[in-house]
Amino acid sequence: MKKFSHLLIFLSMGIFSQFVTAQVERSQLTSSIENREPTDNLEGLVQGQNDEIKRVYFFTQITGLAKQQIIHRWLYEGEEKAAVTLNLGSDNWRTYSSKRVPNYWQGKWQVQVWQGDIMLISHNFEVSYPE
Repeated sequence: MKKFSHLLIFLSMGIFSQFVTAQVERSQLTSSIENREPTDNLEGLVQGQNDEIKRVYFFTQITGLAKQQIIHRWLYEGEEKAAVTLNLGSDNWRTYSSKRVPNYWQGKWQVQVWQGDIMLISHNFEVSYPE
């Protein structure tokens, strides 16, 4: 029984160590991505035009999760509108997802970055279209 409890402790340390070492180095809401880098910083306000559907991108640089996955969850007024699974290729990986936001979805948005059942980071922003 003692060997079994030691095995459980050892296995749990391995499982939890991946969460301790996983880190979001950078994250940014942007209007476009070039060469896996954000082109600007929209911060907390996204301004659309009435004759277009605005597309926004969420850039994330993650360390410590080689060969694993993260999920970008896009929430509008608290309701999930998209969940994008992103594969991480190495221990230092830049990735992004995007969301098209029509003018009838103006208001409060949030992007959450998840690894398994742990939320690593979230970013709040507001989308506005002219009246």
